Amino acid sequence: MSIPTIKTLNPFTEEIEKIFEPHTQDQIETFLSDAQRCFSTWRWETFAHRAEIVQGVAEEMRKNKQKYAELITKEMGKPYRESLIEVDYSANIFEYFAKNAEQFLATYPVQTEKGEAYVVSEPIGVLLGVMPWNFPFSQIARFVAPNLMAGNTIVLKTASNIPQCGMAYDEIFAAVQAPKGLYKNLLISGSKVGQLIDNPIIKGVSLTGSDVAGASVGEIAGRNIKRSVLELGGSDPMIVLADADLEKVMKGTINGRLRNAGQACTSSKRIIVHRSLYDTYKEQLLTYMKNMKVGNPMEEDTLMGPVCTKGALEKLLQQINDSRAKGVQVTLGGERMHEKGFFLAPTVLENITKGTPAYDEEIFGPVVCLFPFDTEEEAITLANDTIYGLGASIYSENIEYAQQLARKIDSGMVYINKQVSSSEELPFGGTKRSGYGRELSKAGIEEFVNKKLIFTLR
Repeated sequence: MSIPTIKTLNPFTEEIEKIFEPHTQDQIETFLSDAQRCFSTWRWETFAHRAEIVQGVAEEMRKNKQKYAELITKEMGKPYRESLIEVDYSANIFEYFAKNAEQFLATYPVQTEKGEAYVVSEPIGVLLGVMPWNFPFSQIARFVAPNLMAGNTIVLKTASNIPQCGMAYDEIFAAVQAPKGLYKNLLISGSKVGQLIDNPIIKGVSLTGSDVAGASVGEIAGRNIKRSVLELGGSDPMIVLADADLEKVMKGTINGRLRNAGQACTSSKRIIVHRSLYDTYKEQLLTYMKNMKVGNPMEEDTLMGPVCTKGALEKLLQQINDSRAKGVQVTLGGERMHEKGFFLAPTVLENITKGTPAYDEEIFGPVVCLFPFDTEEEAITLANDTIYGLGASIYSENIEYAQQLARKIDSGMVYINKQVSSSEELPFGGTKRSGYGRELSKAGIEEFVNKKLIFTLR
């Protein structure tokens, strides 16, 4: 049986640029031992010392921003200008936790008449991150930065189609003279993840990926009584009320659905528009999508690049064709474009009914699913009629009413008059089959720490 290889296959050129042999079991055991050994000292380092390393990572990223952005684009097809933004954002995450971790994890007293009590936050050990391909730098940053500042150490598996982005982090940590074992990228197949979680050195796992992968990881972590954070799929609704500002709505659609070729868990995958605005909005949307440049992601004026892999493109086409066969209207696109590269034409679907992939499944690509509605109750029912619950957005000029409506949506996040996004200071995560736990903010750094009570009877 052949050993699986891990490779960079450029989704624009369809050419294999580099092939890497997976790490052997002996190498993996060595990396785990290094991480465990590093943890035994790193856990006792001061926040100030940890911050020197973590802040250094941010500075190293910014110094080599163009190189890392080009790597992102080469490995998964994101337009270069979006890749530059991602590297900047990743640096911001490291800087944010370098500055705020000590405050977030500060010891605090507990009021009691029975004695003296306080709670300290302590790291739990070596953590495993299983990170996706769609945001190759920032997904690693949001897991690594808070947990290193909390005193944990990291081994990490990136998706097999972006190995060099994960390896770039090894390069960055070496450049800032991080101790051996603080961070290590593992070149392994997905089939090895379960064995890693089973390993007693690993004390917790965070996965960003599909709900199927999340269910598997959660099951193994639970069997081992280990902490887990799961950030899984989404089918985020975007509700456009009758009084919405269409300029804001269009900006939210472009950034919330078409950015990164629609390959984001928080992408606005179901756009639910009041019937009074539906035709006007659709006309503006179609005009934009027909004229957007889809092509070479390294060119400055390219608005959309290819999707990440041939398999991803084939799945999208199957979902569209299956939906069409069940009566869904393909108003725009719905087909492969360009002779080379994994390009899906920007697509708009209408007349979408339950029982079709366009209604029931997460569509991870540049496909806009449109739903008209007449009453707010109808919009909320549509918004909640999904197995997912990651994010949602509401567009309305009546802010107070939109905030009330937000409480009725079953999701981990609701944004008003803005597309769902992530920012280092805001908690990020979902409910239902979108997973559990939080990333970023104070909430994110508390996921893998032991809140230890120290009580004294005087």
